[in-house]
Amino acid sequence: MFDKDLKLPIILIKAEALERRTAENHPCRGDLKSYIKNLRSGYNGEKTINYFLGQIPPQRFRIFHDLRLPYGDTYFQIDTLLLSTKFILMLDGKNHSGKLYIDKEQMVQEYLGTRNVFENPIIQANRHNLLLKYFLEKHKIPQIPIESLVVISKSSTEVTIEAGYTEAHRKICRASDLVNKMEEKNRYYRKEYIDNKTVEKIKKLLLKKHTPLNTNIMEKFNVAILDILTGVQCPKCFFIPMSYKRNNWICPSCHFLSPDAFINAVADYFLLINPSFTNMEIRNFLHLPSSRSASYFIFLLDFPSTGTTKGRIYHQPKDFL
Repeated sequence: MFDKDLKLPIILIKAEALERRTAENHPCRGDLKSYIKNLRSGYNGEKTINYFLGQIPPQRFRIFHDLRLPYGDTYFQIDTLLLSTKFILMLDGKNHSGKLYIDKEQMVQEYLGTRNVFENPIIQANRHNLLLKYFLEKHKIPQIPIESLVVISKSSTEVTIEAGYTEAHRKICRASDLVNKMEEKNRYYRKEYIDNKTVEKIKKLLLKKHTPLNTNIMEKFNVAILDILTGVQCPKCFFIPMSYKRNNWICPSCHFLSPDAFINAVADYFLLINPSFTNMEIRNFLHLPSSRSASYFIFLLDFPSTGTTKGRIYHQPKDFL
């Protein structure tokens, strides 16, 4: 059923690592916190949608979360794509709070005394429909109907759609109504436009062409390497840096002791600095006293490496993060 599962976006993981590793008074902090809040809100909305998708009979659809597909010189993002032999359905999740007013030109959010204007989500969804159509045509996939829904995932959000805007009334729904909408579409499309062999072909194509966005989070927020707080962070009170003593890490603030707190620090290094390191580089980042102590922890991690002796470079495993 789920051919591409919902996972925490790597850009959110990077942003939270940057927040951990910058001082409270750093100029980036305000914008960074807002950025993380928006990303986390979007992810929470996708989790809500995913919950209701789990209630659909598993044989009905192949489901793909967070696809980023190339077309021409650019890419287009699909929150969720559902594939069947009858039709394709794309879901665009919206997890906005407060009040939403949608007309043919825009979407306006009113929340806590602020007013924000966004692109009309129907226009965006229709554009993605066309781009997916062109994408499938380019790869010689037989024509199949492509539909889209804009899904309001937060139940407390008040939604008002301009009177007479029938397309929006038809294409905007609540997450809680998603199962009903799916049944309506399944009854409407009775003809099978593609066979199961073609479904498998499309699945392989989507997974192969998916290109995750790999944003340099430090460049995005103008953070220099020298601004990064190095050392191991205490998993209990979040103090940086913990002290190293006899293959253990001790927090000077709360006195918590851990033999493996360094693993999260290594992950932060990969997220923010580089996907590889030498003994000296990780030794300096972890505040270790010697190359021998660094070698001990590198041995525990068992990372793939290239080179020999002092020139050896250790690489981030594919599934480490």
